[in-house]
Amino acid sequence: TIPGSGFQEISGLAWSGARRITRVEVSVDGGSSWRDAQLDGQPQPKAAVRFRFPWNWNRSPALLQSRATDEKGNVQPTRRMYKAENAVDGRFHNNTIVTWGIGADGSVKNVFI
Repeated sequence: TIPGSGFQEISGLAWSGARRITRVEVSVDGGSSWRDAQLDGQPQPKAAVRFRFPWNWNRSPALLQSRATDEKGNVQPTRRMYKAENAVDGRFHNNTIVTWGIGADGSVKNVFI
């Protein structure tokens, strides 16, 4: 759970199996809008890079997402885009955007949108 309202740091790892990550964006509204996250260090080819994003949470429900872009311009797909281009049961190499639902009480859970 998120302990209280105010400043929170969203962080994670971004990775591309073939190329260097050049950008990570974060959405706090389920993908309606995106803002750039800060990358830590110098991204390397085929290596994970940590990202950070400051967020001021006001106890309103939120849908957190992040998406990575590699040096060739490949953008991490949404779940809907991935399913449209792959088998319905395409579990292997599933690299879709993951969504975390934040409740007004601070509860955090994985959700599908």
